[in-house]
Amino acid sequence: MARLRLSANRATRQHDDLGSSTSMELLGNFYPAQDIVATRLDQIRSAVIEYGARVAADRPQESFMVMITVPRGQRRPAGFEAAYREGSLGTNDWMHEIFKRPLPMPDDYGVRMWGGPHTPFQFADHGSLWPDETPDEFTSPAAGHIGLYGWLRATNARVQRLSQCTHTLLDVATVAELRAAYAARRHPLSVAQDALRASPQALAA
Repeated sequence: MARLRLSANRATRQHDDLGSSTSMELLGNFYPAQDIVATRLDQIRSAVIEYGARVAADRPQESFMVMITVPRGQRRPAGFEAAYREGSLGTNDWMHEIFKRPLPMPDDYGVRMWGGPHTPFQFADHGSLWPDETPDEFTSPAAGHIGLYGWLRATNARVQRLSQCTHTLLDVATVAELRAAYAARRHPLSVAQDALRASPQALAA
């Protein structure tokens, strides 16, 4: 059995031509730490997810990393170091991953952040797309996935622009197709163009 300490620090992960790096704010009092007792990695991950969710609720839309400190004299569970290093304990789940030089997209903006279950989608030179407090037509298809939700909204905006507001995204593509396109990191404009070309409704219009 090990007594561990969880803490949260503002942090972002940036990708550029030279590789990837994590920037972290080590000073300051971002959020109170929490002590846990665990004997297995799955217990640590559950505690991290619960703690991270509480931090995200109290510090909405912040980018942060959960740190795990092992006090002197405490035994680490088997496999702890490798799991912590790989991020498989959930410590990076709320950290924004930013592309400093987004791939260009003709007639549209590059993607600065693709987002994830707990992090938002964002175009270059635009704000992040977070779910609204009031549910909308993309709340259910996103199923709580914040990055997918923002990507759906961005793709819908391009469908409406291209079709001159005669169609919405869910008129011309299935949820399964859209989830697959997001997982493949396809640009919203490309997905909107293909969906409209393939849609019988679009052809009829």
